[in-house]
Amino acid sequence: MLKIENEAQSATVYLYGTIGRDWWDEDSENTAKSFSKTLDELSPKPLEIRIDSCGGDVYEGFAIASAIQRYAGATTAFVDGIAASAASYIAVMADKVVMNDYAQIMIHDAWTFTGGNSSDLRAMAERLDSIDGQIAMIIAGRSGMDADEVRGLMDAETWFSADDAKDRGLCDEVVVTEQRVAACLDASMAKLFKNIPESLENAESHADGTICTDAARPVVLGNRVYRTKE
Repeated sequence: MLKIENEAQSATVYLYGTIGRDWWDEDSENTAKSFSKTLDELSPKPLEIRIDSCGGDVYEGFAIASAIQRYAGATTAFVDGIAASAASYIAVMADKVVMNDYAQIMIHDAWTFTGGNSSDLRAMAERLDSIDGQIAMIIAGRSGMDADEVRGLMDAETWFSADDAKDRGLCDEVVVTEQRVAACLDASMAKLFKNIPESLENAESHADGTICTDAARPVVLGNRVYRTKE
C-alpha cells in the first residue's frame, strides 16, 4: 500500500511492494490509479520516491512511470532495497536516481501466463517482444546505452549493484553505508570480545554525535558498536 509523507516544503512516497494489484497481500499493492492521484495532489512540491519492489504488472508500471514523468516538481528516486522488473523503469523515470551501496536494480524480459491455440501464443509472443522494446527504450533513454544493448541485458536478466548501475547510467549517486556507533561504555565490557574491527577505531557515535578520542577500543554488542574509555 502506498505510504505518503506530506511536509510543508516537500513530500515523500514509499513505493514498497507489488507494482499494481497484489492478490495475496492487499497492503503490499501499489496501483497506478492511487499513485497518480497522490502525485497530482502533491504537485509541484519536490518529491522523493522511496522504492523497494520486485516489480509486478508491466502496464501498471508504465502508468506509474508516466505519472512521474509528468510530475511538475523535481523528483528523486531512492532505491532503498531493490528496483526489479517493472520497478526498474519506474525508478529511472525520476529526475535523479540515488541508490544505497547495497541496493540493486534488475532488468529482464517481460513474461506472462497464457493459453490458447498456436495463433494465440504467437500473438502473445509478439506482444511480449513489443513490451520488451518499450522497456528497453525507457532504460536506454536514461542510461545512454543503446536499445539493442539494453535488450541483451534484459534477455540475460541482469542484476546491477549500485556501482554497476552508476557505471551504466542508471543511477546518479551511490550512498555509502556508514557504520553506526553508539555512546561510550565502561572499559570492562571490552574484555568480553576479542575480534574488534580495526576500521571502527575512530568511528563517530550516532547516538550522541560525539567521537570518543580517548577510548581504548570499541566494543560490539548486537548490531551496535560502543567505544570504551580507559
